[in-house]
Amino acid sequence: MKRKTSVPVCVLLLLTAAVCGCTGASETGDACSDVAEQKEMLVRLNLLQGRIDGALALLDARVETTAQNLTATGLAGADAEALLAETLAADRSVTTAITIARNGTCLAAVPGSVASLVGEDLGEREVVRETFERKVPVMTDVVPLQEGGQAAIIEYPVFSEDERLAGATSITFDPCLLLREEIEPVLSGTPYTAMVAEAGGRVLYDPDSAEVGKETFSESLYAEFPEVIAFARTYAGNWSGHATYSFYDTGFSRTVQKEAYWTTVGLHGTEWRLIVIREIGGA
Repeated sequence: MKRKTSVPVCVLLLLTAAVCGCTGASETGDACSDVAEQKEMLVRLNLLQGRIDGALALLDARVETTAQNLTATGLAGADAEALLAETLAADRSVTTAITIARNGTCLAAVPGSVASLVGEDLGEREVVRETFERKVPVMTDVVPLQEGGQAAIIEYPVFSEDERLAGATSITFDPCLLLREEIEPVLSGTPYTAMVAEAGGRVLYDPDSAEVGKETFSESLYAEFPEVIAFARTYAGNWSGHATYSFYDTGFSRTVQKEAYWTTVGLHGTEWRLIVIREIGGA
């Protein structure tokens, strides 16, 4: 995924404030205290970005290795299923692993709960079409699955020994579980929370589990908070940034003012917005 190489404006502003001795008034208290909090948010944001991108890269490497090994074993049979089972067992967020023939037919699937996929035509899945047409790995946002439910997918093309496209292998995984395991150890005991959303506004992770899966631009929960909709439009269109807005606190007990910094994580061109948030006072 392409990254912006310029330093975000928010970082430059914080550095300037620190150099100038934190002079000036602040609506939320002492200016130096605010700058220290903002700098710490950016430190946590940078740490989380590295952890999440690393977790996605590790998942990706496992699928790539499986694709390479399937060249020797073939896409069907016990050996193929054993390779898929290894990928499934390596990460708790992975829910299924399958192989797909060049004609779109599923040839192997684990765990046993999705064995009924074998023999099904998956060729009309957008991710399968893209993998076969471009012959490159793909990661999706959360999508509906033929076997039911929803998940994100990482898919790799599989080539024969003479380097012809033989098919594909893919995993489905639960983004919320993957993100929770990377985020919560970093923010536990701090005044900060985090949210991760697709660029289109779907919430992938939030400490309020009721928000996970919500579609920001069409969800009634956010309709009474135009600042939230405006914030979502801003982060949807920008790789990184800073904003303030009003919304419920964690637990939905009261409305508060919040400050947020965000950046982007992702894989193979699919971008998720990673947002670190703090409360800065009552709304």
